[in-house]
Amino acid sequence: MDYIIENDCLRVTVRSFGAEVVRVEDKDTGRELWWNGNPAFWAGFSPILFPACGGLWNGEYKYRGKTYSMLKHGFVRNMEFEPVACGTATSISLRVQDNDETRGQYPFSFVLTITYALDGRKLTCNASVANPSEDETLHYQIGGHPAIMLPDYSKEAEIVGYMRPEPAEGISVVRASEQGCFGGERFTVPRTAEGLIPISVETFRNEALIFDKWQVREITLLRTDMKTEICHISHGAPVLLVWQMTDLLCPYVCVEPWYGMPDRIGYSVDLDIRPYSQHAMPGTVSRHNLWDIEFMS
Repeated sequence: MDYIIENDCLRVTVRSFGAEVVRVEDKDTGRELWWNGNPAFWAGFSPILFPACGGLWNGEYKYRGKTYSMLKHGFVRNMEFEPVACGTATSISLRVQDNDETRGQYPFSFVLTITYALDGRKLTCNASVANPSEDETLHYQIGGHPAIMLPDYSKEAEIVGYMRPEPAEGISVVRASEQGCFGGERFTVPRTAEGLIPISVETFRNEALIFDKWQVREITLLRTDMKTEICHISHGAPVLLVWQMTDLLCPYVCVEPWYGMPDRIGYSVDLDIRPYSQHAMPGTVSRHNLWDIEFMS
């Protein structure tokens, strides 16, 4: 089911399947600000990643001596969420919890609540992870995967926009590659003379850019004139991943704050020590700011 939240500036459609934002419309201009899920490029919109971010080596992880199988990015993106009866015209909360099927691949009780809220031209996504267990610590990763429409896209273009990370200097990335996992080598990011990162096939030639170690807390997307801002994204996560399809120039870019990292290539590790894993003690609730996106007029 689709739900609408709106204010004087924006109209946002949130889908209960996966608790995914599927549309953001500028009410002043009618312009679509969110990626539309065109399968010719990528059929997603903005999945919620839980309880894993990125790939697990060979699709597996270990916990207390037992091996479990799990898909890349976890499983809640393929689950039906239920609305929480506390929303307003400008906000909505959606909730999902463990069941017999999830416990077969993830042996924990959990209650995950995703809340979207509008404030002017800003759309916020927050998550709370409750651990109802009386004696078991809940180990998990969680992340966002918002996809922003790039208004200057054309098939003939070489560059369809730019990114301005903050801070702008002294940053490096690791790359997601085989099985969605990352290698040990670090890379510098291609930049213009103005310090901007082009959104181009060349930038994503070797898959996603992963800014780890709390390096980039804010990033601004710019149009091809290098001046006009599309949106400003801030977050509270230790990792920021930026992605387009490899070898295909796309009309969108995904800017993904993650409380977690994929496995390193060649290594399948215990769930509780996966990079940047989160831990909720029995009977507690952990809260995470996944992202704040302010769209420019």
